[in-house]
Amino acid sequence: MDERERHNRQVMLLRVKRYWLVGVLQESLHGAELIDLSMAYRTTAVASRNAPEWQNIPGLDGAAFEQPLPIGTQIPQVYEQAQGTLLIMGEPGAGKTTTLLQLVSDLLHRAEVDENHPIPVVFSLASWHNHVGIGAWMVNELANRYEVPAWLGEEWLHNGRLLPLLDGLDEVDQNVRIECAQAINGFRRKYISMPTVVTCRTQDYKALATRLKLDEAVVLQPLTGAQIDQYLASMGSRLAGLRAAIQSDATLRELAESPLMLSIMTLAYYRMPQAAAIALGGREEGRTFLFDTYVERMTRYRGGEELYDPQDSIRWLAWLARQMSKFNQTMFFLENMQPNWLPRPAERIFVEKLRFTIGGWFLGLGLLAGLWGWLLAGWPGLMMGIVMGVVTAVLSTFFRTLLWHTRVNWHRIETVETLSWSWPWAWLGGALGTIGGFVLGGLGSALAGGFSVPWVFYGGVLGGVSQVLEQALVREEMKLRTTPGQGIARSRQNGRRAGLVTGGVTAVILLIVTGLITLFHFDFPLQLAGPFILWAVIWLASSAGLIFGGLAAWQHGRLLCQLADNGDVPPGDYIQFLDYAAERNLLRKVGGGYMFAHALLLDYFQNKAD
Repeated sequence: MDERERHNRQVMLLRVKRYWLVGVLQESLHGAELIDLSMAYRTTAVASRNAPEWQNIPGLDGAAFEQPLPIGTQIPQVYEQAQGTLLIMGEPGAGKTTTLLQLVSDLLHRAEVDENHPIPVVFSLASWHNHVGIGAWMVNELANRYEVPAWLGEEWLHNGRLLPLLDGLDEVDQNVRIECAQAINGFRRKYISMPTVVTCRTQDYKALATRLKLDEAVVLQPLTGAQIDQYLASMGSRLAGLRAAIQSDATLRELAESPLMLSIMTLAYYRMPQAAAIALGGREEGRTFLFDTYVERMTRYRGGEELYDPQDSIRWLAWLARQMSKFNQTMFFLENMQPNWLPRPAERIFVEKLRFTIGGWFLGLGLLAGLWGWLLAGWPGLMMGIVMGVVTAVLSTFFRTLLWHTRVNWHRIETVETLSWSWPWAWLGGALGTIGGFVLGGLGSALAGGFSVPWVFYGGVLGGVSQVLEQALVREEMKLRTTPGQGIARSRQNGRRAGLVTGGVTAVILLIVTGLITLFHFDFPLQLAGPFILWAVIWLASSAGLIFGGLAAWQHGRLLCQLADNGDVPPGDYIQFLDYAAERNLLRKVGGGYMFAHALLLDYFQNKAD
């Protein structure tokens, strides 16, 4: 392994540690100790080559054949016993992700001391889409979530440098969950020696007709009364009232069997009277009550200032949960917000306003140049400006075209986060664009009343510059996001740079051409040169800025304003609110995105929205 490979590997290990162990695992514990969860083998859950045939009968209740593991068994031991291919199951809130991250911690340590050990990487299956191979999907996730170039992700995958931990098979859209399980099996056949770990809710996995081809499956067991009492005792006398309430209330005791609900109880009932337990009814009602209490306390106080009204915070988070569920997301990036997050009538109005605003800008630019031309050259100057303004406005508004052939998708925000330059395409595009510009310039001048060599040159400049931009400046697909909103900020920056450079280069070239026209005494009304140069520079600069990031930043800004007007997001800085929610343990900040502290909390807020 050379130094470059070693460096890339160390960077990736640090990112996994920062995103998942620091950003998720430590935050989820709230300073408490991890509870040693009991586990049981359920061999019937997997299509294991080691399982007897009678255990693989579809519909067989695997719980009847569970083999409890000795108390104190840790997940790394189970992983070793399963030879690195393992299914982790449990009820909602049973601790599947926490258990997975305990395994990640152990695997990271192994990878740090042994450079031949594969890199453990957590992938959230909720983003998987139908008809996509798991390998190709993983490479894309590495680029989008971990800033790993696609070529490096493919190299790691094909060389067996990755150890994929696939979290949340139950979070895949139910309509394609079977296809996802089949895709995982296909991936296992192709990379049979690659360790693979999958997590899933027990009932959701039981409903699948496809069994995963893994060596072993374990089911996380509910907490026992002794474990619950020991955990609460370790928190000190401040939770003595909660301990007493759990011992005396069967519903509360049943809810506490879930590690997540026990953790929420400790937060929601801290310094609350023992009589609060009387408010609990059945299991579902009790869970809702606990989430109500937890959310209310987290929004009202958890250190720092109360920047937002608690009811507003709950409403905004409920809207976010509904949108994430609607679009099958477990991690939220600001860059993923789209016009279709608006109600259908509002989306249509949003799109219409946007395209007519841009069309109006180009029309106004032409009229400005025409007005200046009229002052200098009379009616020919005015007509020139009007024609240029109308043509560019119609092309952008009704044909979605900027420059020569770049098409705009008004209904989608497409960020431009990384740009690259290709000199071969620049020369080819410049040559073809200049030739095409000569032809169009000649035709235009002929139709305007007579062939004019200067207009041919001007047309060549516009054609050459526009084609250099469209061919040589390439938008990369890889997304590099380490902080929230970074993709929008980079799009804005790229658009500004592209616009300024394009405008400056165009102005210099046109001024040189105008100087040559004057030097060689071509028959040309120089009064039209100034208005034309003004229009050409601003038109090309505006088009380049919009194409290469400016339009995405503008769309996103207008979308947030519209959502704020609708009351769906807070006015002002949305990132500030998301950070505020993360500080109160309602969201988790993971790299450049956010996720709800738990899938059950996402479900809770979604129900609040409904």
